[in-house]
Amino acid sequence: MRAVTLVLLSVSLFCASHRHSHGYNILGICPSASYSHQQPFQALMRALAARGHNVTVASTIPLKNPPPNYRNVDLSFSYRKEDCTSLRYMGAYAILHKNMQEANELCKKQLFSPAINDLITANETFHAVIIEQLWYQCYYALVKHYNFPVLMGFLSVGNLPYVMDSVGNPDDPNMNPDMAYPFTDRMTLNERIRNTLYTTWTRLYYRYWHLPRAQHIANEWAPGTSVYDIDKNFSLVILGNNHVFGYPKPLLPHVIEVHSLQITEKPDPLPEEIQEFLDNAQDGAIYFSLGSNLQTHQLPAGPLTALCNALSSLKQRVLWKHGGNMAIHPANIKFVKWAPQQAVLAHPKVMAYVMQGGLQSLQEAVHHSVPVVAIPFFGDQLFNARKILDAGIGLTLDIDTMTEDSIVQTLAEVVENKTYLNNIRRMSAIIQDELVKPMEKAVWSVEHVLKFSDSRHLRYHGRDISWVDHYAVFMCLNVSLVTLLYISYRIIIAFIKCKWIVDLKEKLE
Repeated sequence: MRAVTLVLLSVSLFCASHRHSHGYNILGICPSASYSHQQPFQALMRALAARGHNVTVASTIPLKNPPPNYRNVDLSFSYRKEDCTSLRYMGAYAILHKNMQEANELCKKQLFSPAINDLITANETFHAVIIEQLWYQCYYALVKHYNFPVLMGFLSVGNLPYVMDSVGNPDDPNMNPDMAYPFTDRMTLNERIRNTLYTTWTRLYYRYWHLPRAQHIANEWAPGTSVYDIDKNFSLVILGNNHVFGYPKPLLPHVIEVHSLQITEKPDPLPEEIQEFLDNAQDGAIYFSLGSNLQTHQLPAGPLTALCNALSSLKQRVLWKHGGNMAIHPANIKFVKWAPQQAVLAHPKVMAYVMQGGLQSLQEAVHHSVPVVAIPFFGDQLFNARKILDAGIGLTLDIDTMTEDSIVQTLAEVVENKTYLNNIRRMSAIIQDELVKPMEKAVWSVEHVLKFSDSRHLRYHGRDISWVDHYAVFMCLNVSLVTLLYISYRIIIAFIKCKWIVDLKEKLE
């Protein structure tokens, strides 16, 4: 028996070492100063490390207790929080300009930091670079430095026009709503016009305003870098969303949708005081959290007072994630500065979740079948809030117009009307009824592209042709049609003139 055990152990160790020795060296770059963006990205990096790959991750939130083949590049010095509540007054165009401008500033600060310098001096080689494909194109300088390894993009939100362009994925603004607007896939004519104008402007702004600035930064760090060429050389794009949370759209083979990567099979245990608070909620409980980028103590006095009065009047207990100090402490409300969100939503007593409309929070609510009330502020939160209404899994409130009565009525509707619970249970069943789990799909896709690094079998030729070539057929057909119509017109005119002359001659005779 002992001999068999030793043999099995030897085989196991051999397989593990064999897999590790054939693991790829992967550099992950996630510059965002946003916890919600970091979560799914790092979940993928951990999964790749668990597969035996050597993973190095540049992140503003370094992973605590990383596995042996996972190395942090600590960019936490650049993590900063700001009051995001005022962003609700900014339009989509202004927000994009703000995000891209600040992203270039952050990107430069990180790229010229001691942390990146230490990474470079380690003189490593990488088989692949996986980058958060948002607004941090100055990091393409690292792609050049490491001699152009396989480049993959990761997006923790839905698709963006210029991300689709990086692989030539068709993206019809008439049918595919941009996440900047609260539109569904059944847009009105006015909405289609707005969507088309915005996505066209986004592409032009990205190409002629953002990329030149990223090019300037990249040239400072690595002269000769062409961000334009690298931007068209992605072998894989991983979207941290799917058609259930958004809407169906055509995707190329190397553009994959995954979702809920941050969700763990077994949530972390609840702190004892929170566990006891929820366990003893005889009439159920409501969870209130505006995520990591928004803090309730930053809300205007009026809406904050309305929330306090409304939530304190409920028979349900309320677990409220609140970073500031509250002057009042109602008996049914427990204020906490932090809570393990997945564990809270998994608690059987939680009946509703009041949130900001963030994608990761929405994914977790759906996974645990908890109806939602969204209070959106900016970005894709408006799009997600509209999806919540469209899917019938909850309701929404406007932070500037909500009152104590409207808050109470909205929560009562979501809690007491079981339609919302039934709809979100069905949605939860749909996203979990998959042939391949999202993380397995993401890891397999990364490994597949690395095994066949030229990826020609995945690439779409439309990515490589210019807009002139793309529309050449239509232009030729239009010219031919116009020419044909003109010739037909001349023939008809000539025929009429001829007939008129014949008729006149007959009359004269």
